Amino acid sequence: MAGLFKWNARKDQEPAPDPAPVSAAPPETTSVSKVFPRFLAALASQPAPVLIDLGPVVGSNVSFFGDRLSCKIYVEDLFAEVERYGQRGQRDALGAALVGRLAQPEESVDGILCWDLFDFLDKPSGALLARKLAALLRKGGALYGQFGSSSGELQQYSRFIIDADDRLRVRTSPATRVPRNVLTTRDIIKMFDGLTVTESILLKTNTRETLFRKPASPADAAPAARP
Repeated sequence: MAGLFKWNARKDQEPAPDPAPVSAAPPETTSVSKVFPRFLAALASQPAPVLIDLGPVVGSNVSFFGDRLSCKIYVEDLFAEVERYGQRGQRDALGAALVGRLAQPEESVDGILCWDLFDFLDKPSGALLARKLAALLRKGGALYGQFGSSSGELQQYSRFIIDADDRLRVRTSPATRVPRNVLTTRDIIKMFDGLTVTESILLKTNTRETLFRKPASPADAAPAARP
């Protein structure tokens, strides 16, 4: 593999708890993305990009980024922290725990994959993490996330598998139940202060696929999101 892969586990390294049992997961689904190719293009514009993936380790994804972009990849798996604190009933301490997992220096990262992590966080935790992520991005850096727009109880985590530049396959696993944190477009823009929404598309699944960029100059700061 051309890139460097680093999986950052917790330093105290206690075993991740087993998720709460729920009904059998549905079969895998595949979606076509119009925003993810823009994220890839942003990374490709850098000679040796550094990427943080906040989801679990997916070997084929690591190979995809290493072979395609020769990038350095940190896989943090913050979803494991969400599950750990959810089972403990300590979600009020989750934001600080997530931020504490990210030890990279400020303005040292070219891309961040959030996937649908913010759906599982309350607003204070989400705001705390969003500020940290914005600080980690270099000027011109990109952040990709998905935000559910319908309320309800989340019972499953989604593992996103990259099948092609514009195709993401989703594999689910049980999660400790939590109400989805539904964010409006205004909430999202405010939460990621310092970043600009350059692409925002509402999918048929009621998920808003969003690309943020950190302005390289003041002229780049004007938002250009799609309705």
